[in-house]
Amino acid sequence: MSSPSPLLLPEARDLAARLAEPRWGPYPRPHYDGFSVPNVAATALKSLTGAPPPSGSRLPPLASVYPRTEGAQTVVVFLVDSFGWNVLSGLESHARTTTERAVASKVLPCAWPLTTVFPSTTSSALLSLSTGTAPGTHGVVGYTEYFPAWGTILNTLKMTPSWGGPRDLAAGQGFRPSDLLPVPTVFRATSPTLALTKEEFGGTAFTKALYDGAPFQGYISLSDLAMHLGTALGKPAAQRPRLIWAYWDLLDAVHHVHGPTQELATRELTHLFLAMASVASALTPEQREGVSFLVTGDHGQIAADPARAFPVHEDPALLSLLRRPPSGERRAAFLEAREGRRDDLERYLRARETDGWVTFTVREVIEGGLLGPGPHHPELADRLGDFLVLPPPGGALYYRPPGRRGPEEHFLRGAHGGLTVDELLVPLVSTTFDQMAGWDL
Repeated sequence: MSSPSPLLLPEARDLAARLAEPRWGPYPRPHYDGFSVPNVAATALKSLTGAPPPSGSRLPPLASVYPRTEGAQTVVVFLVDSFGWNVLSGLESHARTTTERAVASKVLPCAWPLTTVFPSTTSSALLSLSTGTAPGTHGVVGYTEYFPAWGTILNTLKMTPSWGGPRDLAAGQGFRPSDLLPVPTVFRATSPTLALTKEEFGGTAFTKALYDGAPFQGYISLSDLAMHLGTALGKPAAQRPRLIWAYWDLLDAVHHVHGPTQELATRELTHLFLAMASVASALTPEQREGVSFLVTGDHGQIAADPARAFPVHEDPALLSLLRRPPSGERRAAFLEAREGRRDDLERYLRARETDGWVTFTVREVIEGGLLGPGPHHPELADRLGDFLVLPPPGGALYYRPPGRRGPEEHFLRGAHGGLTVDELLVPLVSTTFDQMAGWDL
């Protein structure tokens, strides 16, 4: 984890150190009790309604250490994919221009650390944020996951079999959000609302579930994202959305291609906050009044090491013990043993711990709260299998099905999904549009 910036509040630096402490073997773990991404959803609702709607599954609001947003007329929640606490902490030290330094000087004093969910991956974290529940409750635990109802492992973002196919192949025209999510989104608890995300995601099954209850507004670039946000906030108070959810994925994209490079992150985040500050400055004081702005991330990233990537499909001994291919994440793989081979699989996995692998039983994962408190999804154990394997930092377990022979797929230089501090800790930048209008950037 990067050295904390002196621009961060001392309380924020201390909290980051506490959240980074090992609580799950050698790793930190999510703090679902008020210090995690899904707690932001409950806080947004409390700000708008006075109290979170009654629910046995929704997590509590953020702990009292975080800035209060009660009484807001509109809450804008902006999730930046791959926005880790480490890259936020490095904004000041890696600023090379006057503009970058100015943005860092405004953003860092508004920043607090959170943990994301486990696995530290987009599909799990986004659904946790939009429902205010932990992954064990909404049931989407990883980029790929075995779904008994479909009888196969699905790519949870694309709703296709994990081996490929056109987007939404597994969803069908009759897909309903409840087919994927057993819990309601926060958009069902207040109105009017708005979801701002990339145009290409419009109409997909995952988007329908993720933003169920919110009108969809697609954008093409940062400029029209800012335009649509300004238009929504510029409406008369009675027509303005009370809850606006925005999503930006390009920081994640450049991290996967180039690795989690601080220089790229500083430039990307500078552009994003400049755009948001420009929206605030263009609004009138009346339009800005009562608009809270919460920016967070779904996960951080670490550098991936191709020398530590383990191809499961090239190990006949391991394949002979598995009932189905691995699911979850390359950095957090769930394995199910063939009938009668569970003990053999465990011996195999324990023997690899000398290579830096860390193995837990799925029972330990569920009962230990790594996926959040109950109630849990009724299929949770069946979806996950028998064991969770965490490879060492930089390492990965991956599977390529038969027929995919030839050159390896493009190697991703940035990785996430696991429990390292850089993957698990994300920021919460808490400010208002009134404050941003005075940033004078």
